[in-house]
Amino acid sequence: MPIVSNTGPLIWLSKIGKIMLLKKLYGEVIIPEEVYREAVEQGLTEGFSDALVIEDGVGQGWIKISTLNVREVKLCQKMMEHAFEIHLGEAQAIIIARGMGVLLLMDEPSGRAFAETWGLKVRGTLYVIMEGLREGLLGKDEAKEAVLELISKGFRIEPKLLARILKEIEGFTPRDG
Repeated sequence: MPIVSNTGPLIWLSKIGKIMLLKKLYGEVIIPEEVYREAVEQGLTEGFSDALVIEDGVGQGWIKISTLNVREVKLCQKMMEHAFEIHLGEAQAIIIARGMGVLLLMDEPSGRAFAETWGLKVRGTLYVIMEGLREGLLGKDEAKEAVLELISKGFRIEPKLLARILKEIEGFTPRDG
């Protein structure tokens, strides 16, 4: 089942070498044009190696760029007028995910809250790591290292949430069969 992603999860998973979790878990990742511009074009201009990794996923065809139609573009503009904290990439991702009725990956709290008011299921980078653990794509140590590496690279997380996630990883027992 495909998912829609905003810029943040793509960049963070690329930074820690775990972007392939998206392909293994969901098969296909749909991104709006603005997310491509932010993650790849702007990233390459600024010399970020994670931009090359994301661009490679697009080249392989499992990351697909979606173009909004005229009605969706107008809806984006209205969304940003009424929710000034929502940026163009977030607005486009919300509209595409809503139109497809699929999971939306987004880390920004304001964008997540807005998307949830529209009835979308929204998850973030940490969810992908935990899904990788639950699906047997990551071991406990690898999942813990991924979370700690995110933080060492600047990913912000509240200490209570970090403690809860690390405890959940430590107590995880794989299901049989």
